[in-house]
Amino acid sequence: MKKRIILLSSIILIIGLALAIGLLAHHKPTTSPAPQPSTKAVTPKHKISRPLTVTELNHNSQLRDTCIIYFAVKHTKLQRWQELSDFKLGWQVERYLKHHPDKYLVWPDKNITSAEKNLEPNWFKLTTTGKVTYDSMIVHSFRQDQTATTTLAKIAQQLNAEHKMATVRHLSHNLNQLTHKNK
Repeated sequence: MKKRIILLSSIILIIGLALAIGLLAHHKPTTSPAPQPSTKAVTPKHKISRPLTVTELNHNSQLRDTCIIYFAVKHTKLQRWQELSDFKLGWQVERYLKHHPDKYLVWPDKNITSAEKNLEPNWFKLTTTGKVTYDSMIVHSFRQDQTATTTLAKIAQQLNAEHKMATVRHLSHNLNQLTHKNK
């Protein structure tokens, strides 16, 4: 009888182990539920800015001057315009209305004082047709000034192609404008 009990116990133990192993083999580990597709529209990481237009530049002088300066620093080969490349300092633009077309002197640092204006600044002229002429005096030289020309349309096209619309719109807040009726 003792042998029967041992045999029966062994069979029950083997069946129990087999069932336990079977359950463990079919048991899925708990994981987080699969992400459900959302109905929310995916927004791009970078905010898409509207393109610059000549009309917008003609109606917003601060943005126009910023685009002209940014273009000069990044795309002309006029060495002294690099003095304006510290975009954090900003710029001060002095407009002289007696010249035809108007002449715009560009100083580095939007908070520059008269005492700090020792060297002739870079400047540009802007015609009513949108032609921009950059001028830069060559320091310690008796040579002619360096010049470059472009148009507002080309500036807008270039900045749009480089996706710099938001950049120049932001930088336009870092520009002070002064207007003089003579000189």
